[in-house]
Amino acid sequence: MSHGNIEKLTLLLLENAYSYHKYIFEEIKPFLRGKILEIGCGIGNLTFWLIQHLPVLAIDMNEDYLELIQKKFAKHPNLINTLLWDIRREPPKEIYNQFDTIVCSNVLEHIENDESVLMRFYNLLSNRGRVIIFVPALKILYNQLDLELGHMRRYGKKDLFYKLNKCGFKIYQIKYFNIFGILGWFINGKLLKRKILPKDQLYIFDRLFPFLIKVEKIFPNTLGQSLIAIGEK
Repeated sequence: MSHGNIEKLTLLLLENAYSYHKYIFEEIKPFLRGKILEIGCGIGNLTFWLIQHLPVLAIDMNEDYLELIQKKFAKHPNLINTLLWDIRREPPKEIYNQFDTIVCSNVLEHIENDESVLMRFYNLLSNRGRVIIFVPALKILYNQLDLELGHMRRYGKKDLFYKLNKCGFKIYQIKYFNIFGILGWFINGKLLKRKILPKDQLYIFDRLFPFLIKVEKIFPNTLGQSLIAIGEK
């Protein structure tokens, strides 16, 4: 199975991860402002939450995903539109300085030259615009699951801080998210060499997630399966 097919299947599996996406949204909600440019919207798992809050232009390089977004949310007043754009290329001129927030979730790890993409984000944003980055964390955790999804890397805090800062962003915060996800990712990808997360595990994990996230808040921000970074232009 190709990277693209595994990615699509994973997105479809995660479509029912209601709690997981809700809590990602709750983490980033205080930093959202104005019009949102959602980079790599996929099949709309996070888009659903963003459009409840602010106007969103949903962007992806996969036409099938964008068609699905239109079917799901075409009647929602906060969906500005969808746009086909490969972020490794120069963006359309009409979107420069039109957006106050860029949300980029689980995309940068697929890009070889991620710094050039972050620089494009900086140039696209309006004055004092914000970028919200969600990426896989902990380099040591890289395994078969990452490989099958086409991940070129997992990120460390210092790496992500350096890259955002180098591209001109003032860093508000970089924090870990989902400490309990580390175990499942390690067992399935590192030990069992699975190519995709089991559906039944995802179902159980999502049902437990509201409890797990409360427990996570007790611990210092030292580890997590993912990183959330907030930067301002």
